[in-house]
Parts: sequence; structure tokens; C-alpha cells
Amino acid sequence: MSRFQVYCGADSDRFEQYLRVGWGEARTPILTVNSLGFASSPQPTTNHVVFAFMPDNRCDIGEHSTLFASPDGRCTGVFSGKLFDFDRLLGGFANELSTAQKLGALLQQLHARHGLDFPLQLHGFFAIVMVVDGQLLAVRDAIGERPVYILQTPTSTLISDRLATLMSNPECERVINPAGVSDFLSTGFSPFERTPVKGISKLQAGVIATITQSSIHCVHYHQLHDQQCRVGNANPTETHSIAEVRAALESAVANRLEVNTKTGLLLSGGLDSSLVGAVVGGHNLTAAYSLNFGQEYRNELEFSGLMAKHLGIPSRVITVTSEMIKAKFLQTATILDEPIGDPLTVPNIIVVEEAAKEVQLVFNGEGGDPVFGGPKNLPIMAFEAYNMGMADFSREEMYLRAYNKGHEHLPVMLSKAFQQQLNQHQRSAELLAPLLNDTRFDSYLHRLMHINLRLKGGSQILPKVLKASAAAGIAVRSPLFDRQLTELAFSLPPVMKLKGTVEKYILKQAVSDIVPAVIIDRPKSGMLVPVHYWFNKELKAFAKDVLLHRNAKIRNLIERKALQNLIDFKGGGIRPYYGDRLWLLLSLELWMQAHNISDGL
Repeated sequence: MSRFQVYCGADSDRFEQYLRVGWGEARTPILTVNSLGFASSPQPTTNHVVFAFMPDNRCDIGEHSTLFASPDGRCTGVFSGKLFDFDRLLGGFANELSTAQKLGALLQQLHARHGLDFPLQLHGFFAIVMVVDGQLLAVRDAIGERPVYILQTPTSTLISDRLATLMSNPECERVINPAGVSDFLSTGFSPFERTPVKGISKLQAGVIATITQSSIHCVHYHQLHDQQCRVGNANPTETHSIAEVRAALESAVANRLEVNTKTGLLLSGGLDSSLVGAVVGGHNLTAAYSLNFGQEYRNELEFSGLMAKHLGIPSRVITVTSEMIKAKFLQTATILDEPIGDPLTVPNIIVVEEAAKEVQLVFNGEGGDPVFGGPKNLPIMAFEAYNMGMADFSREEMYLRAYNKGHEHLPVMLSKAFQQQLNQHQRSAELLAPLLNDTRFDSYLHRLMHINLRLKGGSQILPKVLKASAAAGIAVRSPLFDRQLTELAFSLPPVMKLKGTVEKYILKQAVSDIVPAVIIDRPKSGMLVPVHYWFNKELKAFAKDVLLHRNAKIRNLIERKALQNLIDFKGGGIRPYYGDRLWLLLSLELWMQAHNISDGL
């Protein structure tokens, strides 16, 4: 279920009727702006803007989500999310004004003072869509904790926090965007503005969009760069930097804690989730929730159990089997509404659902790698340093191959008809090139961190955890994606993130007194889902039945022989990644089924 929908067009009555059918008339707050002129269009028109917001008390814990309107009516819209200094920001307005009026007046005032950079004055996680002084604006927070999707047709614009909401609208064709699907098959998610659905785009993190009748003009109001501007000490010592990181961690957690709320911790046993638990403090936690795939597979329970004991909280272990995965896959495709090819996605949803039976809010350790330069950067940096003897192998190709989703095999896997469609679009590598060659970053490590933060963080990790938690009726917090913490991390020299072979060095030093040394010092191993074994054994028939079905949605996109070879664990590529590639294709197929998306061929 979407939290908000916005319509801009001439037929607002039709949209409001659609809303009442989908949401229920008694439950839908609706605010209508009756005149938004687009004088610059070929035929000047007057459009109506309808803002609709659906509160969810289970997921809104501590948030300030609401429809708003300034007292003079010149700033009207919808806000979804939380501002950390909300009371201070609204404190200067007249007491007789409602909170919604104060918020409208605040945003109007900030826009008047700062123009399109006004979101920089807001600290928190949020999506905003508003009409201010005759302009329709959409804003996504600096790091991308709240998504914003836009469907623009010849007669209207629709905006929502859920892709599925726009797909279900009669204005949407429900046909794949070939380029968006290709992005997904290379990375396991949709990293760029384009989505896998024709006609629907999304805002990148830190972007504000000005929307007219025929265009969407995006501006990156939040920029990161080497040696981010610092206040005070421009060349801090290591000791000072450790103290800064620790203070920023504590602030990020404090801003996300909610009083009188049963709180849990999604604990993998690795550094990031362990340090978040340590900063939150065992006295604030009800329990820790950890994954297991059975005794026959490698797990992290030794370390997650150790950390839970260190915090003095119960350790709840949720064992996920292949049968549970098979039963949950289609529902997961529906919940996420964008295909995500990470095999941890389904298990994570199962764990969150279990946590929701006991707590109201969960903290996670997502963000440590993209923000502090985790180990997935090392092979790419090694290639950059030594070129690995392949002069014709581009940075962009190396980056895409590093996802291990089979990017290099797409010429063999994709049908000729699909490849002909792709020839009409920019390739993933072309869109990556400006980011990998971004001159704002002297350090190649910082370029990779920036890409991982903007693309993987904002387009995969954060939307995934938000949608999964919302479906379970629970709030989620990802403090390592905090804006101030991120800006601090980029302000520090690369050697403080990668010191010799020690990754996330400064982060480890900042929590060395509150996280057991055995967790800090152990190499990162990650929670590996045993998809290679499952698809070679108990899930092989499932993959075959779904992917090779005569009515499979991807039947015209993927070469059948290549698909059969993959299911039989034959063909090119690194054998241990066959399972990951099958998971990727199943994610695409079941997503297309769940949302009734056609291939357009």
C-alpha cells in the first residue's frame, strides 16, 4: 500500500474516484489545489493537483507524515517521513496554527530563502511533493531513505512512493522498459532514474524535481565530494576523527530512537549490525533477530549470539528453508514492487515478519559498506591499480561484473529481439561512466563509495528495507545511512577508510570499546544464502517450472537454450554464481507475474 499519491492533470474527478475505489472513501484524506497553470506549454492549460495521503500508525512511529498547507495557501502538499529537529523548526510559528499549517509555512519560507536548495535545511528522511508559488516540486531526501516514483503521460503526471501504485493506475501501459530490465540483469536492481516499467521514472537520492506538463527537470541539491567542507579542524588527527565518527554514530541513533516503543535489532553477527546494536544499547532493545539456513550451511550464529549476549538481550534465530523461500517468492515480488535480485531479500522479509510479532521498530546495520568503503571495493580498486592485464576492459565493465549477476553473459542470454530493443537505449555502462570518472573525487575509493551510496544504497538497500518493513507493519531505521555521518565519512582521507588491507578502519576504531574485538577483527564474510546448493537440488524443479513454462513472462527476453543450460548448471561463467543468476531471473519473472507486466515484444 502506498503512503501517498499525487495527481496533476485536468481530470481530477476521475483520479479521486480511482482513489476512493483503491483506498476507501472513509479512509482517504484528500487535499485539492484547483489551479496550477502551465503557461509555458504549447497550449496553456489549467490543471488540478490532488494530494492524497494514507497514514499507517504501525509504520509512522515518530514520523511527521501529513498533508500540509501554508496559511495563505501558496504552499500545499504532502510530507512523508521524519525531521529530526521538527519541534525547533516549527517553534517560531504562531501557536494557533496547526502542525500542518506550520509545516506548510516552513517549507514556503525555506523555498523563498534558498530556492531549489531548500531541502538542505532539512535533516531527516523524507519525501515531499508540493505546489509552491505555482510550481510543482518533488523532493527525495539526501541519502534516499524514502523513494519517489513519477509516471508522466501526455495528459497527466502521477507521483507516489510506490512503483506498484503507478503501475496499477489506468494511465500506465504495464510494459517493461527494456533498458531498465537490462540494468536489473546487470546489477540485481534498478540503479538509475529509469525503472523496469515504461513511462515510470524515479528520483535519485538528493534530488529535487520541477515538474511541468511535458517535462521533469531534476537538480541534485545534495552533493558529496572529496574532503567535504569541514567546520573547524580541516586536517584532523586520527584520534580526533575517531571521536567525530563516534559522536556522529551516537547522534544518528539518537535521532532514530523512539520513546515507549518496543525496539528490535536485525543482527547478522557482522561489524555493522553489531555496532548499531552497541550504540542503541541493550537497555533500549527487546531482542535481536538473526538468520540461519540450517546446520548444513555456513552461518554467523556464533557471532550474532555473542553480540546478543554482550548486549544482554535474547537472540531470536529464524531458520529459513528452501521450501519457505519457494512459498514466499511471489509475495516478495509483490511487496517490493521493483525487482531486486539479492538472494537475501526473501529471507530478510521472513525475519522482519517474525520481528513484527514482538516489536514495533527495528534497527539494522545497512550502510556500513557504502558509507565507509567496505570490502566489495577491493577487487575493483585492484583492477584500477593493475589493470589486470586487460587493456580493453573498461572501468564500467569491471564495475558491472563485480556484482556477479552475469553481466558479461547477457549477449548470450538475451534474445535477439530484446537486444534489438536495447539498441535504442543508453547502456548501463554509458550511464556509469560519468560517475566512475567524476572529477569531484580525486580518490577512486571515494568514487566507488559515492556510486555505491547513490545507486545501491538509494535504489536497492533503502527501498528494500522500507517496503519489507511496511508490509510487515513495523517501522525500520538505518542509522549508518545518516546524512551527517555520510558527509563526515567523505570528509576524511581515504586512508582512514581503507588502511592497508583493513577496511572500514575508522569505523572499527570508533566502536572498539563497545563491540567485542572478535567481531571487529574478523574478516567480513557476509550472510550467504545457499542458492547455489538449493538450485542444484531441492529448488531445481521450481526454477525449471517457473522459468521454462510456456507462458513465462520472460520467454521472449531470454534465450531458452541458454536458460536451460543455466538451470542445468552448464555453460560459461563462474559456477558458484549460477544460483545467483537463477535467483535474478526468477525475481524478474515473478515480479512481472505479480504486477502483470508484459514484455512489449
